[in-house]
This record gives sequence, structure tokens and C-alpha cells, in this order.
Amino acid sequence: MPVLGYHYGPDWTEELYQVTLERVFPDPDDLPSGLIAHYAAPAEGGGWQVVDIWESREQHDRFIQEKVLPVAKEFDAPPFETKVTEIYNVMVPADRS
Repeated sequence: MPVLGYHYGPDWTEELYQVTLERVFPDPDDLPSGLIAHYAAPAEGGGWQVVDIWESREQHDRFIQEKVLPVAKEFDAPPFETKVTEIYNVMVPADRS
């Protein structure tokens, strides 16, 4: 079942996100198996937010545990919260898929 992962770090910045991104996705043309989409933006009121769509909860959790958290630890990054929920419906215009 596809899942949406929402990650929010109130003390994260665009710069911290960018250096982390470059480490966890070193080749944007070779994304990890199971990743459907990745979006990132500043959060209203400060901090940084990321929304990922994954084919399964297991793939999401494995990527966070094996890739994101070790890199964040290397940078001594502040914590972020994660919420994961199963996706009920997806609608993407044909010209955007």
C-alpha cells in the first residue's frame, strides 16, 4: 500500500536540507527503489518540510533508518518529526505523470 511520509524540522534550514539531500540522493537520476515522489519546501512559520510518496511503509522506513538518519547524525542536524499514513487516493494529470 503506498504511503505518504511527512517530515518536519522546526530548526532545519534550506541549506541543511540541501546538503542532506545531496548525500541521501547522490544521483537524482537513480532514485531509491520504491520512491514515487519527493517534495520539499520551507514551512510556514519557519523550519523545513519534506513530503515523500513511497510504494510501501517498509521502503519508507528503511530509507529513513538506513540513509537519512545516519547522514543527519553526521551533520549533527536537529531532530525532525515524521508522520506516515497510507494513501487513499492519487490523482495526477496525464501530462504530469
